[in-house]
Amino acid sequence: MATDSPLGTARPALTRMVLILLAAQQLLVGVWGLLAPRSFYGDFPGGPMHGWVSRLGPYDEHLVRDVGALFLALAVLWLISAVRLDRLLVAISGITALLFAVPHTLFHVLNLDLYPAGDAIAETVALVLTVIGGLMLLWLARPPAPLAPRLDARDSSSPAGPPGSGGTEDPGSAARVRGVPDRGAHLVVRQAYRMSRKRTGAVMEPARVFAHHPALLAAYGTFELVTERASRVPRRYKQLGVMRAAMIAGCEWCLDFGSAELRESGIPDEQLRDLPRYRESERFSELDKLVLDYATGMSRSPVEVSDELFAALREHFDEAQMVELSSEIALENYRARFNWAFGIGSQGFSEGAFCVAPEGPAANGRGTVSAGTG
Repeated sequence: MATDSPLGTARPALTRMVLILLAAQQLLVGVWGLLAPRSFYGDFPGGPMHGWVSRLGPYDEHLVRDVGALFLALAVLWLISAVRLDRLLVAISGITALLFAVPHTLFHVLNLDLYPAGDAIAETVALVLTVIGGLMLLWLARPPAPLAPRLDARDSSSPAGPPGSGGTEDPGSAARVRGVPDRGAHLVVRQAYRMSRKRTGAVMEPARVFAHHPALLAAYGTFELVTERASRVPRRYKQLGVMRAAMIAGCEWCLDFGSAELRESGIPDEQLRDLPRYRESERFSELDKLVLDYATGMSRSPVEVSDELFAALREHFDEAQMVELSSEIALENYRARFNWAFGIGSQGFSEGAFCVAPEGPAANGRGTVSAGTG
């Protein structure tokens, strides 16, 4: 089955490398100390002439085995984090690394007089690298910067602008209905706006239109939140499927926001440029292409998903993963058709950068992408 990788960062390779390097060090110490405590006590790391542990006190089998088990537990945690690349797990790995490594390093640094100069330097470097690794994990696990649109005048947090500017007095004026301003908004609406600003740096224009019906906004927002936090399917496949659905529907806002989100997740512009010709492109794996085919079929009217295509996907995804992937693509069709109907255009998330263009006839209608270079 496909491996979950919801870190949502442009640095997954670096994150995985740091975790694996930290885990490898802990694994060596853990297995050695747990399974051969006497050898570890006398020989770690380079034999009797360079025994770092034996210089610190008398041998205690119980203590050495416990330390070995602790190192092994840390290694397992960090290896799981390297496989899943979940933001919370990576942050926890960084915290545990620092909780262990900082006092461990301080103790040894204060007792370097027990070692020859070469061993003292080598031990210090090894210990400090673990501290650096923990700090790097916390940095790598930090939330991504909000996808703030560059067309800031459209956000209601800006001062009121002239008619049509999308300021507080006239939010969402590009759409066919006037968006709900912040002033005097329903409690549910104000909370939704607050969450939107936290997520993207601005109030999403579809939210301002949706805010005319607070009950539906609350229900829809809950569905979006649960969908965003679902993590059975690797984020890449879901994002590719969503973008493909937006291309077919020709949703200008979806393509603007989706292009910026894909770029923030580490998908390079070269792959975005190749999306219209993904079947011939060497930048996409066979599973990428299956997902894109599935999104294409789901987004056609009528739907065109063959038994053969579904069976091919089932070789990679279990039942729950198929539900999650299909729900993501169907939800994007909902978003796209809602935005299309209300005439909601791009908001500037991809301003100055490449933006995926709509496919086919949609490119000639209201869905033409003007926010970026797409």
